[in-house]
Amino acid sequence: LCSGQGAELQWNSRPLRPIDALQIGALKTAPAFEIALYAGLRAAEVEVDEDLLRHLATYIGEGFQVLNDLDDWDGHPSSRRPPGHDVITGRPTILRAFADDAGAAEQLEALTEQARALDDPTDAIALVRDLYDESGAFEKARALHSRLRDGALELAEQMPSAALRELARFLVRSILKRPTVA
Repeated sequence: LCSGQGAELQWNSRPLRPIDALQIGALKTAPAFEIALYAGLRAAEVEVDEDLLRHLATYIGEGFQVLNDLDDWDGHPSSRRPPGHDVITGRPTILRAFADDAGAAEQLEALTEQARALDDPTDAIALVRDLYDESGAFEKARALHSRLRDGALELAEQMPSAALRELARFLVRSILKRPTVA
């Protein structure tokens, strides 16, 4: 957990590869899901393959981070932040990674600096959204989220009992559910 949070904090707006963004998410979020699942299962005196649990938690953690990155732009009423907040705070998101990978790193850096310097960054944030659209970052992130969710559901099917399979499927569907935007 600390390694992932540290990696996120140390990222300095340099070009980001999708694998790096996923690794940060896996390090930062997956351990939280893993320990919660492990502790609950141990408290219930249920034995489970620790490697299977770790892999499931990794898929859930990565999927959760991708979903979180997408949610930053969806303007969902449950969000407490304005769209594009991750750009202003300089978070290394999967969207940034996909846009960087598509050759937009320099443009994104300039827009990020512009957004941070303005009292009202609305116009700069809108340009970042356009750049994410043009580079296919949103589409790629949604596809990645679906693959991670499907991978987690496949792992849920490997749980040793019907009750654990049901629990794992419920957790995956609950945690990795995309909210509907009205």
